[in-house]
Amino acid sequence: MKLALSALSAGALLALLAAPAPASAQIGGMIRGAVNDAAQTKINSMVNCAVNDQDCIDKAHADGKKVTVVDAKGKPLKDQSAANKTSADQSASATVTAGDATASSDPPGKGAWLNYDFVPGDTVLFFDDFSTDKVGDLPTHEDITGGNVTVVDIKGTKYLHTTTGGDMTVSLPEVLPQRFTVEFTFHRTGGNGSGLDLRLGDDGELTFRCDQGNGRIMGRGPNGPKEAGQDVPVGENDLEVCRLMVDGGYAKGYVNSTRVGQLNGLVFPREDKIHISLPNADDNGALLTGLRVAAGGRDLYDGLNASGRIVTQGILFDVSSDRIRGESTPTLKAIGDMLTQHADLKLTIEGHTDNTGTAATNQTLSEKRAASVRQYLVDNYKIDGSRLKSAGFGASKPIASNDTPEGRQNNRRVELVKN
Repeated sequence: MKLALSALSAGALLALLAAPAPASAQIGGMIRGAVNDAAQTKINSMVNCAVNDQDCIDKAHADGKKVTVVDAKGKPLKDQSAANKTSADQSASATVTAGDATASSDPPGKGAWLNYDFVPGDTVLFFDDFSTDKVGDLPTHEDITGGNVTVVDIKGTKYLHTTTGGDMTVSLPEVLPQRFTVEFTFHRTGGNGSGLDLRLGDDGELTFRCDQGNGRIMGRGPNGPKEAGQDVPVGENDLEVCRLMVDGGYAKGYVNSTRVGQLNGLVFPREDKIHISLPNADDNGALLTGLRVAAGGRDLYDGLNASGRIVTQGILFDVSSDRIRGESTPTLKAIGDMLTQHADLKLTIEGHTDNTGTAATNQTLSEKRAASVRQYLVDNYKIDGSRLKSAGFGASKPIASNDTPEGRQNNRRVELVKN
């Protein structure tokens, strides 16, 4: 979540979908071109780029074009400062996560995020956006057990791609705990049958299905099978962010900002692996990126009392910005409610990044983001400003190695410190 999260940029394809020309024609051409290594795009004098699509912005600058940054619906943003930022300005704390695919302009607690309650785990166990894989090859961090699945590059963002469907196993460094979350960005057009299935247990004792415009949870209880799900309004060419949150035998599934189902009393094994089945699709194929598995966290107040500080990965920001994203709603609400219920509690809000980018940029951005969180709590929860301090530390206080994707994800964080 950068301070933040971590997880993956679907922004490049989002920018394509936000462009003025018909999205259906563009997405088909771009994906087919990526698979065939022959993609060519016509560049106009004015280029629309999603606010979180740094590759689009950099390329437009290199071509001498004027950039307009837009939201997920293609609407130009009032603040166009991101249009002038280049990758040299972009720190590793940039919010490149699953949430990028649904870059809603709604602020936390408003609009689409009013009733959103997903809180990501606070320790990243596995993360892959395929950025280190070669185009045309199999992914290096997953075991492909069936189907024709390869890595493609679409405007600088890498995805797993298949038209035939495929199966793979993801190995984790430890057995899944009682609380954990899974997030990924997904898209497909055409094909038949079900969508992407994420399964826990060799026999799929818990299955989370995400398809274009639909999400379902299927599991087993002591008395037999259980199932819950619903349709979600999603455009044919839109990316979907799919999320699963598990606590004991309780599971909730989400597609974008909608909770599509929840089940309790589930019985399934905790293992050190998960299974994924990708669906078949038309020539455009099915796409997957930003796969993130994280161990869940403790109650905020209990965690603070136990150790004096607690890490949260649930506060997200726009790329190279201190603008808080709507997906941050549940975490901010938990902090605001905790401060309201415990009037004697005083906190320092710390911003941290990984070591990508310059030290100066990371330091400045982490300070601004921490200050932005503090101000949000003051403005929206009426917390006395004297109870809250903010501080940024850039990449100076890592909690994991910056040599792995998971380590960098964990280092991009907001910490709450009890004063």
